[in-house]
Amino acid sequence: MTKNKNHGFTILEILIALPLVTILSVVISSTIFNQYGQLLQGSARARLRVEGETTLLSLEDELLFTTNFATGKSTDLVDVNSPSGGWRDNTTPTETLIVYETALDADRRNPNRNFIYKRQSSCGSSYNIALNNVIYFTTANTGDKYRSLFRRTLTPQYVTCGVNFKTQTCPKTAVASPCLQIDAELSNKVVDFQLSYFDENNIAVTDPLSAELIKMTLVLGERIYGEDISVATTISMKKIN
Repeated sequence: MTKNKNHGFTILEILIALPLVTILSVVISSTIFNQYGQLLQGSARARLRVEGETTLLSLEDELLFTTNFATGKSTDLVDVNSPSGGWRDNTTPTETLIVYETALDADRRNPNRNFIYKRQSSCGSSYNIALNNVIYFTTANTGDKYRSLFRRTLTPQYVTCGVNFKTQTCPKTAVASPCLQIDAELSNKVVDFQLSYFDENNIAVTDPLSAELIKMTLVLGERIYGEDISVATTISMKKIN
């Protein structure tokens, strides 16, 4: 008669194996979750990079066809919703981009567009061309540590020859005549927004009015899987006016 040697695990064997299995499970789980977190963070970085590039490229029309980059708004334009101390280019913690552009009666890409002129006694092409101001600025978000990048448009409120294609904008809490449109929000994930100016010889200048080229760096961020990540996007544009 053959003796059956099959038997189950002893209590001692179980007590030895159980911690080993637990440790192995923790290591495998930790590796899987770390890889998942890295995947999420990598995807977020790619998304932030695309958003940063898209945001900066959306400034193209104003930057290429600017009359001037400026340190403050045009003196003949009115903005009752401007920050304390008025619009300045050197605000902190991020800078403010102030662009002067000629006022038109149609989209800049419309071949039938015409200038808007400051009206004096009568209308005529010999009078001064009116200017719009386009201002890019950031404000702190309420619910997180990031900032939002906005575009505000200021248009002449005096009588003009021709109807301006653009309209005045303002915060959504301040919509009322003559401001009937809300400032455009370009991104709500801003960590930093910095500007550098260069003259026609590509030499850095401190005065925006003397600049022919602008270099913009937009840093966007997000908290993913318990870690703060950020991506910087840089673009340079030279005005052609």
